Amino acid sequence: MKAEEEKASEERKKRSLEYFHSKNVLEKARKVLKYFLSAKKAVAIYPPNHEMCVKAVGDFFDILNDYTQWESAFSLRIIGDELFFDKKLMARESVLYYPLIKEIKGKGVGGISVQAGLKPEEFIVFLQLLNKGREELEEKGGLKSLLPKKGVVSISLDDPGTWEEIQHEEKERTSAREEYNEAVEVIRELADQAISDRRLKISKANRVVGVMLNRVGENRAAVLGLASIKSYDEYTSFHSINVLILSLALGSMLPLDRSALMILGTGALLHDLGKVTIPQSILNKRGPLTEKEWGMMREHPVKGADILLAQPGVHPLSVAIAYEHHARYDLNGYPRIKGKERISLFSRIVEIADVYDAMTSRRPYQEARTPDQAICLLAMDRGTAFDPLLAKVFIDMMGIFPVGTLVRLATGELGLVYEQNEGDVISPKVKIIGDPDGKEVEPRIVDLISLKDKIGAAGRAVIESLNPDDVDIDILPHL
Repeated sequence: MKAEEEKASEERKKRSLEYFHSKNVLEKARKVLKYFLSAKKAVAIYPPNHEMCVKAVGDFFDILNDYTQWESAFSLRIIGDELFFDKKLMARESVLYYPLIKEIKGKGVGGISVQAGLKPEEFIVFLQLLNKGREELEEKGGLKSLLPKKGVVSISLDDPGTWEEIQHEEKERTSAREEYNEAVEVIRELADQAISDRRLKISKANRVVGVMLNRVGENRAAVLGLASIKSYDEYTSFHSINVLILSLALGSMLPLDRSALMILGTGALLHDLGKVTIPQSILNKRGPLTEKEWGMMREHPVKGADILLAQPGVHPLSVAIAYEHHARYDLNGYPRIKGKERISLFSRIVEIADVYDAMTSRRPYQEARTPDQAICLLAMDRGTAFDPLLAKVFIDMMGIFPVGTLVRLATGELGLVYEQNEGDVISPKVKIIGDPDGKEVEPRIVDLISLKDKIGAAGRAVIESLNPDDVDIDILPHL
């Protein structure tokens, strides 16, 4: 019996060591990718001997050399629209670098492998080729065939689809995240069209809404986890998708049919389109706005409604959402609404989703609140800023600790809220990702109802919520 216990203990230690080794390698791979992209941009802008180019390439090799202390080769794979490293999803990078993934796939690349012995001059030639347009590369035989001709022997490329047949279950699990990435790309495209005063491709917006609506119907909790994705540098694009998800989730709790939810979703997706008329210097200003700047900010609902009114095929209720989402339930917001007692139902839904996501996002002028803090603030403003009934439904749906909240448990461990338990808003299911010292552990799912029973009726399974940035934890891969 003792021998069996010792063997089991050794197996656990072995699995733990393998897990943390893979995590360390993955973190180093993320750095390699980050500096790879910096070097790619530098080579696209400057000649190879320019100081900026020399520095960017040098920084890349410093990171690559650190990585090769652990592994002999660096390989990235593209499966669907996601980046994988050593069969592990690079969740955050797949979101942030989505345009790069599309570019690389469009140039006939399904994977990149960098072998030991890569030289700086060889790397620069590779980046110069990678930065060329697709048509030019195709005319010369394709990127893959050009590498050996140009003396690039330490970098090899896989054809598109090479890795599609593997990781089928992983691909199914991450397809929702791929759809999120595509939705962000669509809102970027629509914003560019609005800036250049072109007709918006509303059909693309409707397709995004339909896809997300299907996801909400299949698994509301999983989609709400996606709404935890944030981007400091591209706040408006990611915010628009998060507001779409939250609005559809809330709307699906009401007696609304699919056509009504589609109208709601389109308005939610495009509610902030008017911000394309505001200079980035104002949107990203760290200090308080001047009276003139604040006046410009208050105009964005009107500007957004004007843009949508000019587009054929946009439902009037979707336009109303853009116009009314800052007007407040008590009509004390902006713009001033006259001649009606309340803003529309859809506007009241989007207002709640908009404020919740804004409060839980880090901006130049504010730190992000934790999800439970945002829920408390919503509850405090029921009946004034927010429709009291809708706010209650939203809070019941999200729980006291919404999906994606990082929490410290009574055991001292760190967990990520994974799913709500109906009937017990303070005891969700969590994914344990850290020990009491904050060190990462192999993830496992725990139902806090059972933990609450163990610590007694008067105890709390959740001690506090945490800001992931404060404890240097990336929650996205765990969602």
